[in-house]
Amino acid sequence: MIKNLQSLPQNVWFKVASAVVALFIFYLVAGFLFPVFMGIALAFVLNPLVKGFRKIPFRGGKHLPQVVAIMLSFAAFCAFLYFLINFLVLPLFSEVNRLLIRLPALTNQSENGWEIFFNQQAKASLPSNLQTLIDNVLSLATSHVMAVVQNLVTSTFDMALSLIGLIIVPFLTFYFLKDWRTLRTMTINVFSYESQPLVANILDDIGNMLSAYVRGIFKLSMIAGLCITMGTYFLGVQFPLVLGFIAVVVETVPVLGPILGSIPAVFIAYSQDSSLALKVVIFYLVFYQIDGQYIMPTIMGKSISLHPVLIILGVLVGGKLFGIVGLLFAVPVVAVCKVLYDHLWHMDEDMAIELKKRS
Repeated sequence: MIKNLQSLPQNVWFKVASAVVALFIFYLVAGFLFPVFMGIALAFVLNPLVKGFRKIPFRGGKHLPQVVAIMLSFAAFCAFLYFLINFLVLPLFSEVNRLLIRLPALTNQSENGWEIFFNQQAKASLPSNLQTLIDNVLSLATSHVMAVVQNLVTSTFDMALSLIGLIIVPFLTFYFLKDWRTLRTMTINVFSYESQPLVANILDDIGNMLSAYVRGIFKLSMIAGLCITMGTYFLGVQFPLVLGFIAVVVETVPVLGPILGSIPAVFIAYSQDSSLALKVVIFYLVFYQIDGQYIMPTIMGKSISLHPVLIILGVLVGGKLFGIVGLLFAVPVVAVCKVLYDHLWHMDEDMAIELKKRS
C-alpha cells in the first residue's frame, strides 16, 4: 500500500496539497464571506423575477430597464416577507415559546411512555436489571432528542435574528443582479489569455448549477413546510407550525434532513399518544418517499449530480465546522468542489494527451 502511494506522480501530491490548502483558506474566510454567500443566494432567488419584469414592454417596444426590474423584484420580495412575517413568523414565534416552555413536561411524558414498547405485563416479566437498563436508555435517548430539538429551534432563530444585522446583503444582491456580466468579465480577465475560456466555462457551470439548486431548494422547502404543517395539524399533533418550520430548514439537508425533521415530530406526538406517534411515523415515511421519488426529481432534475456518500460527508463536515449554517451550505459547496474537480483535476493530463496526439 505504501509503495503504491509512493509511486503516485508528484503532480497528484501537489493537487492534493493544493486542494487541502484551498479548503483551509475557505474555512478561515467562510465567516467573513457569509454576507457574500447570502447575497449570491438571494440574487439567484430574485433572478427569475428580474427576468420576468424585464419582459414588460416599455416605451416604443423596448424592455423594462434592468435597474427598474431589479427594484420591482426587491419590492415583490419585501411584500412576500411582509406576508410571511405577519401570517407565519409571528404565530411561529408564539408556538416556539410554548414549545420551549413545555419541553420539560414533554420529556417526562416521553420517558414514562412504556406502552409503545411494552405493556405492563411484559414489563413486569423482565428482569429488574434489564428494566433499569431500558429505563436509562429511554431516558437518555429522550433527553438527547429533546435537547437536539431545542438546540435546532433556538440556533435556527438565532441565525435568523443575526441576519437582521446583515445590512450589506441587499446591496450585494443588487449589484450581483445588475452587474453580474461585468463581475464575470472582471473575474475572467484576472487569468491568462489561454486560461480564460476554461475559467469562463467553470464560472458558467457553477452559476447554472447554483441557480438551479437555489431555486429548486426554495420550492422544495416551501412544499415540505406546507405539507408537514398541514399533515401534523390534521393529525392533531401539537406545534404544527414549528414542525413545518423545521421541515423547511431540514429540506435543505439532503438524505439526513428527513430523519432530523421527523424525530421532533415523533417525540412530540408520542408525548400526546403512542398511537399518534405511529401515525406520524407513517405520515413522514409516505411524504418523504413521495418527496424523494417524485417531487425532488421533478423540481431539481439533474442540477446537482452528487453521490449520496459525498452529500452525507459534506453535511457532517459542514455541520461540525459551521453548525446549522454549515448544514445549509454544505451541498452547494460540495457541488462547487465537484465542478472544479471535473474541470481542473485532470486538465494537465488531458493537455499532455492532446499534445501527444498532435505530435
